[in-house]
Amino acid sequence: MPTAAFAAPFKAVIALGLVALAPAGALPASAQSLSPQDVLAQPISFRAAGLGEDSAIVVPVAEGPLSGIAAQADAASGGAIARAISAAEFKAKPGDVLTLYSIGRFARVTLIGVGAGAITATDLEDFGARAAIASSTGAAGVAVVFAPDAPGLQNDPAIAARGAALGGYAFGEAFDRAKPKADRGLIFAAEDAAAAQAAFNADGRALIAGVALARDLISEPSNIKTPQWFADRVRTAFRGEPKVTIEVLDERQMQRLNMGLLLGVGQGSTRPPRLVLVRYNGAPATEAPIAFVGKGITFDSGGISIKPGDGMWRMRYDMSGAAASMGAVMSLARRGAPVNAIGVAALAENMPGGGAIRPGDVLKSYTGKTVEVLNTDAEGRLVLADALAYVQDKHKPSAVITIATLTGAVRTALGDDYAGLFANDESLAARVTAAGAATNEAVWRLPIHESTFTDIKSDVADVKNVVEGTGTAGASIGAAFIQEWVRPGQAWAHLDIAGVAWKTARTPTVPAGAAGYGVRLLDQLARDGAGAP
Repeated sequence: MPTAAFAAPFKAVIALGLVALAPAGALPASAQSLSPQDVLAQPISFRAAGLGEDSAIVVPVAEGPLSGIAAQADAASGGAIARAISAAEFKAKPGDVLTLYSIGRFARVTLIGVGAGAITATDLEDFGARAAIASSTGAAGVAVVFAPDAPGLQNDPAIAARGAALGGYAFGEAFDRAKPKADRGLIFAAEDAAAAQAAFNADGRALIAGVALARDLISEPSNIKTPQWFADRVRTAFRGEPKVTIEVLDERQMQRLNMGLLLGVGQGSTRPPRLVLVRYNGAPATEAPIAFVGKGITFDSGGISIKPGDGMWRMRYDMSGAAASMGAVMSLARRGAPVNAIGVAALAENMPGGGAIRPGDVLKSYTGKTVEVLNTDAEGRLVLADALAYVQDKHKPSAVITIATLTGAVRTALGDDYAGLFANDESLAARVTAAGAATNEAVWRLPIHESTFTDIKSDVADVKNVVEGTGTAGASIGAAFIQEWVRPGQAWAHLDIAGVAWKTARTPTVPAGAAGYGVRLLDQLARDGAGAP
């Protein structure tokens, strides 16, 4: 659904044949190999700590007198840095940035304020991102970055480098809108450069790849991003990944499985739906997987219940949940995490063509449960229901997280700072909340009152997809509908990300546009052990 949301630039077309179930490396010979998530916007490396004969440096500055590397750099500049700070009235508040040119013996000095408090992992990432942003402008060259010390954390420079890569992301493969800045590398100084490099290679690159994949998928314009394109693009991204298998269901297979909800949403479009499952097996086969089930509406016109024209162009982002599920599994696979995980993308284009479902139609789901469709713009919950039922039936997950740009109501309630969290399991809800806090992808728990399940009962079917009238709890109604397809005893959580999946203004590690929200949270959740107790 959501009525109004957000959007982005453009990318590349990849035409691959449909393969029902095969190892991730099994691609048709004609497939193109395009993996922009493997390319850092600015090359990143590490070196031993200490101020050398560097011409361009990035240093942290705390509030108060200069200390640490900032004081050393000031001494090397003959006090020029301190004089410039005074002249510019640079306060060194968190996020303050001041770039100085031809300062003493340095060609370029970038000062980044870190305030007066203790440095956290998020602060380190933000510092690295600000370093990358500052180094991407002006004269080309390599900058040496001195990350601030964060008590209690290991490999601080690797964490800052991860933030630099996340903040330096830019979309634009086919249209050449964003090319790697190979002449603007970042070298992070570290007490143990080898350890920092190893930590970045083992953990940082995997997460960067997952987030970049999600952002790429979201940003693609919908004239290119069909359900089939999404399936092909995912297969290309996972090509060669060990321990990964990919299953793609086309409309004929879905018809045989009676997936009337997913098929119903897609039947108004000339571009048929797809169901994509990417399974990563990093743990023994006896260990039940965690499943991430994402809404994948590649364009949402609203169908017959058509949206207002203003802002409809933004509806290419309505598959952000599916993108997050793919990105999270990518991160786990690249890292070789000792977990089993499944990413599911329920893909359809919601269009008002001659074959489109109508308000008042009744559809039968994969489980046999029937749905009265009162509003065709409440389509995300329909595709999720069939996908959720299928993954529970075929893969018996320990926990399931549905993730979707589901309702405008959640954005009204929580703005663009939190995703809405719903859950039927207190332990899982606590773990999702903790994972969100650890990754700076915050969630806020919302309720599903028992009366909501009564509200969605239908007179002509088992349930209806909306409750008409003013004053209804739209986000809770959407979550309650999805929960109708959660099996008894199944640990389940739902993330409504309509308010956080797209950023209208950049934050340090998230450029304006597709946020890739949920990749980091789901990755952390799987690593923390997310199965039901």
